[in-house]
Amino acid sequence: MTLVVTWLLFPALLAVLATGAGLLVERVARVRIRRLLLPGLGLCVLILAGQLTTLTGATSGLTAPVAVALAVAGFVVGRPWRAIPKPAKGPLIAAAAVFALYAAPVVLSGEATVAGYIKLDDTASWLGITAWILDNGLSLDGLAPSSYEAMLDFYIGSDYPVGAFIPFALGSELLGQDVAWLYQPWVAFAAAQLALTLYVLGESLIESRAVRAVAAFVAAQPALLFGFALWGGAKEVAAAWTLALLAALAPKAIDGGPGNVVPAAIVAAATLAILSVGGGIWMLPPLVLAGAAALARSGLVPTARRAGALAAIALPLSIPA
Repeated sequence: MTLVVTWLLFPALLAVLATGAGLLVERVARVRIRRLLLPGLGLCVLILAGQLTTLTGATSGLTAPVAVALAVAGFVVGRPWRAIPKPAKGPLIAAAAVFALYAAPVVLSGEATVAGYIKLDDTASWLGITAWILDNGLSLDGLAPSSYEAMLDFYIGSDYPVGAFIPFALGSELLGQDVAWLYQPWVAFAAAQLALTLYVLGESLIESRAVRAVAAFVAAQPALLFGFALWGGAKEVAAAWTLALLAALAPKAIDGGPGNVVPAAIVAAATLAILSVGGGIWMLPPLVLAGAAALARSGLVPTARRAGALAAIALPLSIPA
């Protein structure tokens, strides 16, 4: 039963919450987002909201209610049932296959477990941090000296990024499951989101939908990334997905109305929440390329305005990071 809840119910719940939050961004920003990218965008919103609520013990208990409220609001104002496009089977199959491959080492064991737990202690630290911030935020007040306290002080005391832990923390709160059993499903879910994003990125390069789906399936599971997934690398897998998502949304930020910069700004802030401020170096390639394209198309002043608008949105959202 635990395997069903963690590997089926939890990803489904996360997909619904993320889609609702993505619809909310669409409505507020008055911008149309590709359906395949909508859950990923909404997931970035949930990460930013969760990082904010877990700053203090007084607000940490609001993490799950806020996520649910954002999702419900998105479905209410977005009303996605008005025009539901026919889903593309290729990218969904590719994403499901990637999820299955990242899940296989754990699921095929027949038990809810954590990959590589006795090989590397990072995963134990991530689980401890997640469980703590859900109840206490980032404050360590009242925690007696111990190896657990020393670990939390080492990471939380040095402003270690917690953005990558928010999604499975939400699952723990809403499903009543221990965070330990939701860690690997979250990593697999992030890898599936990466596959969907890579499919969209490949549209201008690969005309055939079937070939593009296969390319996304392969590209979402390089050996290094898969190794991170098995050795406690939640933030590495999550960052691979958000960086790809930023690359997919950056071109939209240079076209159309001012609301078009909002999705890219949200993803940029979520990337910093996952990697910390130093991780901003990885965002330079997609942002610089988008800026160069905008400069060539629109000139200096409009490009500077769009860059300023993106920064004006992303920087306040990045304050917790």
